[in-house]
Amino acid sequence: MTIKERGVLAIIVGIILSLILSLSNDYLSPYYIESKTYKAPSLFNEIIKQIQSEYVDEVDYDVLINSAVTGILSGLDEYSEILSDDDYRQVRISAEGAYSGIGVTVYQDSGHIKIADVIKNSAAFHAGIGLGDEIIEINNERLTGNTLPVISHQLDGKIGTEVSLLIKKLITNEVTRIKLMREKIYIPSVYSEMLASNFCYIKLDKFNNQTQLEINRAISNSCRSVMAANNSIKGLIIDIRNNLGGTLESAVDVSDLFLSSGIIVSAKGRENDLMFVRSASKDDILADLPIAIIVNKYSASAAEIFAGAMQDNKRAIIIGTATYGKGSIQSVIPLSDGGAIKLTTARYFRPSGEPINELGIRPDILIKSSNYAISLFPATKTDISNDIQLSEAINVLNRNINYYH
Repeated sequence: MTIKERGVLAIIVGIILSLILSLSNDYLSPYYIESKTYKAPSLFNEIIKQIQSEYVDEVDYDVLINSAVTGILSGLDEYSEILSDDDYRQVRISAEGAYSGIGVTVYQDSGHIKIADVIKNSAAFHAGIGLGDEIIEINNERLTGNTLPVISHQLDGKIGTEVSLLIKKLITNEVTRIKLMREKIYIPSVYSEMLASNFCYIKLDKFNNQTQLEINRAISNSCRSVMAANNSIKGLIIDIRNNLGGTLESAVDVSDLFLSSGIIVSAKGRENDLMFVRSASKDDILADLPIAIIVNKYSASAAEIFAGAMQDNKRAIIIGTATYGKGSIQSVIPLSDGGAIKLTTARYFRPSGEPINELGIRPDILIKSSNYAISLFPATKTDISNDIQLSEAINVLNRNINYYH
């Protein structure tokens, strides 16, 4: 779509939204409000008809309607949106532990979009894109002002489609244009290793249907094997920095691995009515090991559910910076055309009853860091010396500090 067409649609959506949404803003009798609501569809159609017949440029009807719906949903909040059939398919694939894209995750640094991680053997990996490289343009569009969810959406897409990136290399400052083909990428959500200081380290990239199983496998391979050999494991460090979330069920399941009792999360709907409460129902698989969780401002949604549950139930020490504060639930509702709408239907609450939305999770120990390029798949062993938040987690567990008793 050209800049001119986007401008046309922005004007059209603004007109439609201002007229339709104003119907609910009058302090009138119930009869009058009902009458105005009844007239809304006919007014909408009248506006569309006038635009089609009188606007200076020809406008495609389907594009017009889609833009109007997009405008209506975006007027609700930043997370409600319409999903095409391809978008809806991507949502379902992502929940399964895969996605269609080029194999990168990104973060924002003073308005610049930079590479946080590159999946090994992905299109981005083979193109030589590295950590800290800056994305200036996607498909010839500057990224100024775009949010991370919008940028991630631009990078992802239908398998077999091409995406063009204008990249500024971190080391050389060279600016180059790279064309990549999107592909289906299966990625583990968990990376684990034994640190030299005898701490079991687990990095969680996201929360999907496979995450609980992957954590169990990581603990069995990395922690339990060493424990069986010399019983020298000092503790577990779980890193959820740059983890933008995932599914509610995965966050509950992962929390349940380390909690033997207590509330994990609850949710309330439109009338502040309690929609559900999820509680721990299994034994703590590492009951005798202290746990530290590292967070940053890009730990969001399901990651915040997990951190909040572990903190409120006094099972882990939270280290890092305050998290994102995305505590709302989006329901994905299928539509007759094969697409769907993603609609905010409730908000999460911590076990303490405190909301997550806009507040986030405040760490027990505040340690700031400007390093957001934290690879899920490091080429070498994790370098503790260059990671002040991870170093602090080790120091805290080494000192056996208990912040809850």
